[in-house]
Amino acid sequence: MRDSIETARLTLRPFQPSDLEAAFGWFGDSVVMRFTPTGPDKTIEETQARLRLFMAHQKEHGFSKWIIVNRSSGVAIGDSGLLVLQDYRWIDLGFRLAQPYWGNGFATEVASAWVHAAFDELRITRLGAFAHPENRASIRVLEKLGFNIERRGIVFAMDSIVFSLETSKTANRSCE
Repeated sequence: MRDSIETARLTLRPFQPSDLEAAFGWFGDSVVMRFTPTGPDKTIEETQARLRLFMAHQKEHGFSKWIIVNRSSGVAIGDSGLLVLQDYRWIDLGFRLAQPYWGNGFATEVASAWVHAAFDELRITRLGAFAHPENRASIRVLEKLGFNIERRGIVFAMDSIVFSLETSKTANRSCE
């Protein structure tokens, strides 16, 4: 896996310790984190622990949640990536943006980039994802990318819609 992903407007790269303050901006935001099972980080130390977990996952698997940087401004605007969810037996696609960046198509752009990286570079054959039933924006992104609803269930103690996407379903999709 390469060490960064470039899209038309964004750069995705692994988290670094220097990203802590920017990341706390969205991980500590109760509105951004309202559909996340753990809820918002209450302290910057909680975000620091989260980033350490992402960096350890990156070291072990070659991918993880990465920071999203706006290419034109150089500003960190969120995180997106893949995590191995051992308890659920799938590789999970996730994405999250700081509030000022909602509604601009960034989530679809990064999620599409990760789908292509997963299938084309990492040779993963199936991705999973989950969203709270009220998180219409995330559900729309997953549907746009061709994810199918598998079931409704509890994921990390949160009522969720569980989605999946197999590599054969993306053969004709182009990365934005």
